[in-house]
Amino acid sequence: MKICFLIKPYDYYMHLRVRFLIERGHEVYSIYFASKNMGAHSSIDWSDSVSLGRSSTLFVKYLNRFLFPHQVTQFTNKHDIDIFHVNGMLNSFYFPFSNAKRQVIENQGSDVLIAADLYPIFKLFYRIYYGFVDGVVQDSEIVQRKGLMLGAPDENNEIIEIGVDFRVFNPNVEYGKARKELGLNNGDKMIFSSRGLKSLYNLEIVLKAIPSVISSEKHVKFVFASHILGFMEKYGSLIKQLGIEDNVILAGQLNHTETMPYFCKDADVMVSVPSSDSSPLSVYEAMACKTPSIVSDLPWFKGKLQKDREMVVVPVRDVEKLADAIIQVLNGERRVDVDSAYQKVYNNINFETENRKLERLYEKILS
Repeated sequence: MKICFLIKPYDYYMHLRVRFLIERGHEVYSIYFASKNMGAHSSIDWSDSVSLGRSSTLFVKYLNRFLFPHQVTQFTNKHDIDIFHVNGMLNSFYFPFSNAKRQVIENQGSDVLIAADLYPIFKLFYRIYYGFVDGVVQDSEIVQRKGLMLGAPDENNEIIEIGVDFRVFNPNVEYGKARKELGLNNGDKMIFSSRGLKSLYNLEIVLKAIPSVISSEKHVKFVFASHILGFMEKYGSLIKQLGIEDNVILAGQLNHTETMPYFCKDADVMVSVPSSDSSPLSVYEAMACKTPSIVSDLPWFKGKLQKDREMVVVPVRDVEKLADAIIQVLNGERRVDVDSAYQKVYNNINFETENRKLERLYEKILS
């Protein structure tokens, strides 16, 4: 098959799909949004690729999404594309201009769960552009249901996770490399968060929990894998106000393949407490390394993982309950069955199994 992805060049998780399909012998092409942050895009053996727009902030965030239909028409026609796979409904404007035989949308949680409600006009646009697709994929039932409400077709509409790459994230990842890089002492406990700076990820709630945690557990370091300048611009004054400068470590943006696994492995606890989520791959990756996770009480885990057995669940935006949960996991009062969590993720959220499903969906809609 000839498959063309419309993606952001720094999207590691979509690159997982791409690498799998290339390994399976497919010709994979890229139409990508020009960006200063190219991530691993240039390291992939694309059959061909073309960029849309410019890398200025305004273009990356808004204008690249709809100003370049001619390039999409030319590229998909030139390469006789079988499948045009667009990542995210906010990028669906280009569907009518594609000459691919079939078209697939990958619903993103933020696009359908948040953006459509924040900006009601999007609901009209979504209903129009869903009319151009032959298949829909998403990572959870909650996103699937919301997509259907917004007009997504119910035929060839499947839940297909990105999946955890167990070649990278697994219990055999070498222990101690991240701790050494961070300068942690043997007795230090490491709490890790890899979520971004968007308000929905509630990093200020994690920060506000730190004083209570360190009053009980003295040698604790909270490690955040977010852009250093952006983090301090947003949370610097809060960190100073709380007096927790010595307990916060900013790891910056981590290479997802070469560095992130060591941080997941070395953490005593992974914390992910957003207000909205569809299927958090960062949590599954920590579970793949057999690291206990604390998550917010959202619908995504129902039917996948057992609450308060395979992870600790806390109310959304509850500083006190989050602090108590961290303390209890660190001191052993609350135990997480990391073996069971690992097995469920391995069996049900494995990137090889999931992306074979995607390959079969492509074949189905082309037949």
